[in-house]
Amino acid sequence: MNAVLTGQVREIEAWFQGSIGKQVIQTETAIMDELLEEMFGYHMLQLSIQQADLYTRSPIQHRMKSSLFEVAGSDLTAYPDALPFESDCIDVLISHHLLDFSNRPQELLREFSRVVLPGGRLILLGFNPYSLWGVTRSLMSWRHRAPWNSHFLAPERLMDWLNILNFRIDRTIYSEYGLPLIGRHRRHPDYSLGLSRRYNFPFGAVSIIVARKQVETMTPLKPKWFQRREFSNLSLVKPVARVHPARIHLKQRTAMPDNGL
Repeated sequence: MNAVLTGQVREIEAWFQGSIGKQVIQTETAIMDELLEEMFGYHMLQLSIQQADLYTRSPIQHRMKSSLFEVAGSDLTAYPDALPFESDCIDVLISHHLLDFSNRPQELLREFSRVVLPGGRLILLGFNPYSLWGVTRSLMSWRHRAPWNSHFLAPERLMDWLNILNFRIDRTIYSEYGLPLIGRHRRHPDYSLGLSRRYNFPFGAVSIIVARKQVETMTPLKPKWFQRREFSNLSLVKPVARVHPARIHLKQRTAMPDNGL
């Protein structure tokens, strides 16, 4: 149950309510709006360390948000490594920076894989170490403050873990290419023309990985009549004729005349 560092989660939750954190949420929400419009299903789950909804444009009707603590706007409170759901029941699962603040991220991914149904999507949002923010983290980690005290997992490392869990990577999106500073004239990010119309260099501060859970296929078995038998070491013998017992017809015994003897 200690897969997530709860002390650091409290700090990053407060950081997302600040100016820079709100800028990141705006960018991530704009990207999610374009992504989720093309994803359908019955159940969606957002696992987050902050209160903002990232699924407002999703066509899925049943949407839930889970958090580690009791906060306003959350539908349930649960540990992300022990979700209270049956296996193979979630169509789209969104993990919002949870892996960045986990000391056992592989356990979280295994739990995500358990609840996502075959053909469903898993969306991982996290901080990218190969960015200007990654450089800032290396300089600011001594202060032990969020978000610089998180792990900043490399996207290719996460993709390797997802491949082991039988996920196929659909796409990876990067954003936030500047320094972690408050921009006075920063415009709201516009992705309405499509995500493919924007530049997508792999050194953005935020990475969004979209993966689809593969459907397990059955290995076909050859029928027994198709298997070739080896007779090289066997000697053939003549078949033995089957002898049927002779049929005996019993005649009814007639009564002899009584001559008084």
